[in-house]
Amino acid sequence: MAAIATLNGIELKRIVFGTDFSPVAERAATYARGLAQSFAASVDLVHVFDTDVYLDDAEPRLRTLDERLAVRSEKLEALAKTFAATGLRTKTELPMARPSWGGLLRAAETERADLIVVATRSKAQLKRVFVGSTVEELIRQAPQPVLTVGPHVAAAADGPLEFRRIVYATDFTPEAEKAAQAALLFAGHGAANIYLCHVMNRQADPEEAAAQRNVRENDVRENLERLMAASSLGAYGCELEIAYGAPAESILALAEKVKADLIVMGPRKHSFWLTHVKRGVTLEVLARATCPVLTVH
Repeated sequence: MAAIATLNGIELKRIVFGTDFSPVAERAATYARGLAQSFAASVDLVHVFDTDVYLDDAEPRLRTLDERLAVRSEKLEALAKTFAATGLRTKTELPMARPSWGGLLRAAETERADLIVVATRSKAQLKRVFVGSTVEELIRQAPQPVLTVGPHVAAAADGPLEFRRIVYATDFTPEAEKAAQAALLFAGHGAANIYLCHVMNRQADPEEAAAQRNVRENDVRENLERLMAASSLGAYGCELEIAYGAPAESILALAEKVKADLIVMGPRKHSFWLTHVKRGVTLEVLARATCPVLTVH
């Protein structure tokens, strides 16, 4: 039975999957395929060809641009067959573009995609998501939610994909409810648990009075409860979590504790997470998470 494909304006009918044919991209493909099956969505498989980027050590030995394009086209068509074998509506695109993230975003715009799925590499390589674009630019620029599959994420099981334990980290910006709705959408039929999390800055003064700390925690808890009530998160066994310390460390620790299979971070613009992206919060979560990460505009 397919999951509900729309919730308060958020839809999942068209997925764009960007690939560079790397091993981590192969694992990301299993999530694009599983979600497409779960939501009865179509999938556009996109490989952006940057002429300055080589897929592997063998490719530079190819003599012409046409030869390189032919090799990549064969890889893309082989991938498409694995999607089509499950009965999914699938198409392929091999645009030539620089920067690569721009080519993917144009494909997503043309297809009116509801979700972009990509792989991320190791922490040292996070400046390069599928053939040479930056994770930061992709999640900043895409109007759609972006699901990233990092280097420590295992492949999804065959068949329709359902997330059972979702960590949703919020900073209480006005757009936060949209990210909450995305968490609800991916919660499926109600079998998921959602862990609603806010990370508080650790105070520089270690002698902060317990009463003052309790006041701040109570304010945060009230905000979490308001968000939960406004977004119907409570219907999904929602649990409230308040953490102190570094945001990335706290989010990852919670995800590990509850064995999360999805982390939702949002919103992406004018938010704590992207305000601090250059200090590594979002990139650190993407690099180290053992489950996919959904960033929401």
